[in-house]
Amino acid sequence: MRKYLMMLMLGFFTLASIAQTQDDPWWVNIELTNNKFSYRFFESLYDFGQLDNSGFRVGLDRYLSKSFDAEFGFSYGKLRHENIYESNLTDLDLRLVYKLANGYLIKEDSKIAPFVFLGAGLSWFGNVEGIYDEFEEGTYANLPMGAGIEFKVTEGASITTKAAFNNSIQDAPSYMQYSLGVSFSLGKKKDSDGDGIYDKEDACPNTAGPAENMGCPWPDTDGDGVLDKDDACPNEAGTLGGCPDSDGDGIKDSEDACPTVAGIAQFGGCPDSDGDGIQDSEDQCPNVAGTLNGCPDQDGDGVKDSDDACPTVAGTLNGCPDSDGDGIRDQDDTCPQIAGIAANNGCPEVKEEVKEALELAVKNIQFNSGSDVLKTSSYASLNQVAELMKENTTFGLKLSGYTDNTGNEDSNLELSKRRANATRAYLIAQGVAESRLTADGYGIANPVADNNTREGRAANRRVELEIVFN
Repeated sequence: MRKYLMMLMLGFFTLASIAQTQDDPWWVNIELTNNKFSYRFFESLYDFGQLDNSGFRVGLDRYLSKSFDAEFGFSYGKLRHENIYESNLTDLDLRLVYKLANGYLIKEDSKIAPFVFLGAGLSWFGNVEGIYDEFEEGTYANLPMGAGIEFKVTEGASITTKAAFNNSIQDAPSYMQYSLGVSFSLGKKKDSDGDGIYDKEDACPNTAGPAENMGCPWPDTDGDGVLDKDDACPNEAGTLGGCPDSDGDGIKDSEDACPTVAGIAQFGGCPDSDGDGIQDSEDQCPNVAGTLNGCPDQDGDGVKDSDDACPTVAGTLNGCPDSDGDGIRDQDDTCPQIAGIAANNGCPEVKEEVKEALELAVKNIQFNSGSDVLKTSSYASLNQVAELMKENTTFGLKLSGYTDNTGNEDSNLELSKRRANATRAYLIAQGVAESRLTADGYGIANPVADNNTREGRAANRRVELEIVFN
């Protein structure tokens, strides 16, 4: 036993001797313990509720590095399971502790610091009793391994909880040891101003300050609450990184083109109230978003909506379409694709002689009753119409045939169509282009005279000529 003990002590002090210097390297642990057999023996490994195997453990910790500590510990307690086995249990071990709060995995100053450990130790089993007598009294080597959590309460004290599995490497029981205890520093360092920097390292031991300034407080020359080290304008009080920002727009006054009016960085601190990407000073409509000098232009015709007579349809005439460019907007233009005059509702001007010729032709186009053959009295007027159409190519004619009410209605409808087409054929024969002439019949519809008289029926047997523009 003494041989094992000397080996453990030698190993511990060898580790301690090569440890890095640290202000507070030595700590003591005092813990309450509870020992439990492993499942391999009596299946009581996790039987936390029974505290019949309670005892104590005392440990001495030595700082090695920010990742590792060494712990030398001694514990005493019981190991029993019902009436099967009972013995006194004394442990002596050396553990290497890996701290997760090492700055790599968890912050070093974390209040909750988990750790794991692995070591070597000796266990003394004494006063062995029970019906299970396979194990004799004596000293056996084991390998303790486990994990724990340290809860930092103050700078010099912590609460610890551990779970260690003592794995026997000889013919002896393996068991769990659970513990809860306190850990406290053996150092006596003084920190008069309570800033976490010990007096001997504190350039201002009686005035709290940060470690990066050697324990002295940072100055705030302009008194704006921003320390000079962080203050972009240390001699001028301000709220934006220590600099003035009069309009509170997040742009310091020295870089703000409009320091008294809140704005955006895009325009050097000047406002764009409607958010259309044109700053207010250049925006003709600063409160309404738009694309035309800052004003709305829904149809994109270059005329702002407030001045546009047709705000949703692009156009050049006060914002309205004028497809033929005759100065009459399409919606008011009877001939929107052909330039004309306002007096003719946007259609080309028709000479008076043409109008008169058409009126005369309508009166003179005559047919015998039941016939689609033009009377010779119709030729002169139709010849004049043909000549005028060849001289004036801007318009066409729609020919509409009609009959009197004599005879069958269906027959009259067919006759009226033949009469219209007969008139069209005559004009084509006189040199008028086919594309300028359309013809259709409407039978007895729309009489212009009384069908009860001979003269009225003759007047109703007619072809009307209507000027159209393509």
